[in-house]
Amino acid sequence: MMSFLLFAISFLPFFEARNTAANYIVSPPEEGAAEVRFERPVLELVSKCPACEAEGVVVLEETDFGQINATRLGKAKRIRQKCSFCGGKKSLVTFMNPNELEVQIARDFEKYKATHLAKGEIPVGNAFVPNASYEALDRKKLKLIEKTYGDACRSCHWSGIEECGKCDGRGYVKCPNGDCKGGWAVTKNTTSYSKTSSGGIRNHGSYNSSGSTRRYSRKETKVTVQLCPDCEGAKMIRCPKCLGRKAEVCKKCNGLGMKQKNF
Repeated sequence: MMSFLLFAISFLPFFEARNTAANYIVSPPEEGAAEVRFERPVLELVSKCPACEAEGVVVLEETDFGQINATRLGKAKRIRQKCSFCGGKKSLVTFMNPNELEVQIARDFEKYKATHLAKGEIPVGNAFVPNASYEALDRKKLKLIEKTYGDACRSCHWSGIEECGKCDGRGYVKCPNGDCKGGWAVTKNTTSYSKTSSGGIRNHGSYNSSGSTRRYSRKETKVTVQLCPDCEGAKMIRCPKCLGRKAEVCKKCNGLGMKQKNF
């Protein structure tokens, strides 16, 4: 389901600005006219922290990993501390979902086209030229208008961002510590030892060895549980590729949102 936050942005001004610049080929701007700015909307938003669920803290209660037995000293551990994933801020700045954004951009582009078609303008690539001016344009100018407007990048479709492939757009990955279990680092150390005893018969206070010996082998496993040093109890870390932002600048167009051959 599309996030309602996407409806707060619009690419219509961006599409219209490109059309204005493309039409300068037909009617150059007057001296002193304001510069056309091709600015896409801000594609960042504030997302709640996935590690602490916007609480700002994580609470860990130690469960039995094999360390709770007759030889264990003390009570089970309980730790409450600032969330390491968001630094206790409860949220973090991420990119919008590129897949949802693509739907929004497509909707805005259809509105842009419908507006100019309703005026009776003629499409030239992605640009629209007034009907009265179209017939006077030669092939060279038509190509220049088309190039000035440009085409959408095939990877990001005007947005300039792509979903992170390493974390699949989540912004986080599982804690990389192989010993991490639910935020706890659980390690096991097994010690083997043997003991030798001699057999014998006690006779009136003296001890006579029978010469027989017995060897006992035994293994003892010690389980150590402590806060995971990698995730610090969060059970996850920020994606090392997108740094928790869920998406990255499109590599195909370097964030321009358009095919580079047009520049």
